[in-house]
Amino acid sequence: MAKSLRWRLQVWHASILAIVVIGLGTAFYLLLERATLSEIDSELLLDARAIEGVLRGPPPRGDGPRDAFPPPDVSLLPPRPRVRDRFNFDPWRPLPPPPDQRFDRDRDRDRDRELRPLPPRDPSGEPNVQPYLVIFAGDGVLLREEPIDTGVAFREMSRPLEYRNRALSREVWLRAPRGQIVVVGRDIQCQMDRLAGWRWQLGASGLAILGLGLLGGWVLADRAIRPVRAISQTASDVSAANLSARIDSSSMDEELKGLADILNTMLSRLEASFTQQTRFTADASHELRTPIAVLLSHCELALGRTRTPEEYQRTLVTCQHAGRRMKTLVEDLLILARADAGKLELSRQPCDLQRLAADAAAMLGPLAAQRGVTIECIGDAAPLDGDDQRLSQVIVNLLSNAIEYNRTGGAVTLRTSLEPGAAMLSVRDTGCGIAGESVPHLFDRFYRVDEARSRQIGGSGLGLAICQSIVEAHGGTLDVTSEVNVGSEFVMRIPTGLATEK
Repeated sequence: MAKSLRWRLQVWHASILAIVVIGLGTAFYLLLERATLSEIDSELLLDARAIEGVLRGPPPRGDGPRDAFPPPDVSLLPPRPRVRDRFNFDPWRPLPPPPDQRFDRDRDRDRDRELRPLPPRDPSGEPNVQPYLVIFAGDGVLLREEPIDTGVAFREMSRPLEYRNRALSREVWLRAPRGQIVVVGRDIQCQMDRLAGWRWQLGASGLAILGLGLLGGWVLADRAIRPVRAISQTASDVSAANLSARIDSSSMDEELKGLADILNTMLSRLEASFTQQTRFTADASHELRTPIAVLLSHCELALGRTRTPEEYQRTLVTCQHAGRRMKTLVEDLLILARADAGKLELSRQPCDLQRLAADAAAMLGPLAAQRGVTIECIGDAAPLDGDDQRLSQVIVNLLSNAIEYNRTGGAVTLRTSLEPGAAMLSVRDTGCGIAGESVPHLFDRFYRVDEARSRQIGGSGLGLAICQSIVEAHGGTLDVTSEVNVGSEFVMRIPTGLATEK
């Protein structure tokens, strides 16, 4: 599974999706919890501030009439919720002592306040929750507790205002100006239960989203792997006997479509190469079979009965011609095999195409005169670095073809020139020309435009293929243009510098 692309994609997809779902769910829950506690804290803080305002007023002195001391002004308190919504207080009623402690009236007159609870409000529709109030003196003495036995114990405060959780209660601890500590709290079990429900809902929703995401990731991974499976299946079907299989890239994505097109191109090249090799082997066997058959037949005739010396001599001459033909064919095949393997040896040295063309014209002059064809060499010097023997072989082959396939009284023109970065040689004849459908196949091995005529002349169909291999080994090009009944022109261009050896 560790080596499976589909599983690796699925694991990465699941990991990223799980991180996103858990992160978003946790963030949402924390925000929801914070909003819930903030709402409760704001409500408790308003009550604590209201009580702080009451404790801030001057305490009554002596036992004077109640009208002599106006009640504290509560009109300055926030409009909602005001302290009387939760607690009624009477500043004239003495503060009863705590159960475990008696107070001296003259000493603790500052604490003469009484807070009486009223039924709690219910602004949010939640179950009624009775808030509680606890007031401590600065030294920790309990001054007021409503209702009794709230369970709040005195603790030191490090800040003037603190929010604390106690079991399932939320409390606000506020330090009053005269040192008292006001504690207002309420039960938050309902809110905690609701948050717990939200936790379960978020968890279930996260699992559902994760499951759907994993299912979708599996489908996407399968769709992403499907073209790869198609490529693998096509590649497994390809063999030396079946190179026609191609990958259907019409429905693939752009990235895989490019890969499929490259593989299809490679398969096309392989098919063309195998086809060429198969045809080449068949053609080579056919070309070698004829001289071998001639050689064997004449030997059998000579050995069948006693011959005269003249008959033996004619038989040997015929066998010699057949052997030379086989030798030439084998050498040509060896040159092509080395060129295909990139091991055609070139002995590069400074040479001139103009001089090589003149030498070829002088060598084939008698053949041209016999055919009634004139040879003309024109142009400028075309120096380059190359193998002069191989280049001479190319020029002689092109020139001999131009003479053999020319008409009586025709002409062959050899033209050389020096172009930017390349030396050029052109061989133009006034022969019968070549049909357009045959031009693309001229450099194919064993290809003959006129099969019968070529065999009469003695060609094997490898000359132009060898010429092209030698030119390409020099890093050059060999092109042909032809027009029926007008003539043909072969143009060779070779870089003047050192070419990369093949």
